[in-house]
Amino acid sequence: MALREINLIPSEILARRRTLKHLWFWAGCLLISLSLICGFYLYETHFILAKKRALTTLKDTHKNLGARIEEIKRIQEELEKVSQQQSVLETIIRDQPYSIVLLKLADIMNEYTWLKQLAIDSGKDEKGEANLKLTGFSFSNEGLGNFLNQLTSEPMFKAVILKYANETEMAQSNQNAGKPVRLIQFQIKCSI
Repeated sequence: MALREINLIPSEILARRRTLKHLWFWAGCLLISLSLICGFYLYETHFILAKKRALTTLKDTHKNLGARIEEIKRIQEELEKVSQQQSVLETIIRDQPYSIVLLKLADIMNEYTWLKQLAIDSGKDEKGEANLKLTGFSFSNEGLGNFLNQLTSEPMFKAVILKYANETEMAQSNQNAGKPVRLIQFQIKCSI
């Protein structure tokens, strides 16, 4: 007698199970292949392409660095020009304006003394001071002495020296044309 196998499970259920087994098998194969592809993709993006990106970012950084260096050089040149202009302006500003000198002289002058010539040598000496030469007349030695004392007491004028004081005669203006006037001609040197 022969044994015969009898399947009591309906054939539709067996077909469905077989289909589900095939689906799970192929889904597993698909997941394994996708995971391999994703793993290879992640490896490539994070390790291989990152090195290439580092090289390109290094090149970009080098270009940006070159541009920044050029900009810094340009700014340094502008700063150098500005500092040169500032030094020129400082030398101009450091020098006292001559109008202040004239104002101080006008305050110091008395009614018995007047100036014929005023010369300012703006070339600086070793102390950085300008030289001033005053030539003029005075009615008396006392008036000239008073002018010298006031000139010496003013802090703007330093090293006041009376070079000469000569007595001279000068013709008067229209009123007394016949009588010459006796005057003291002087020259004073000092530094400002």
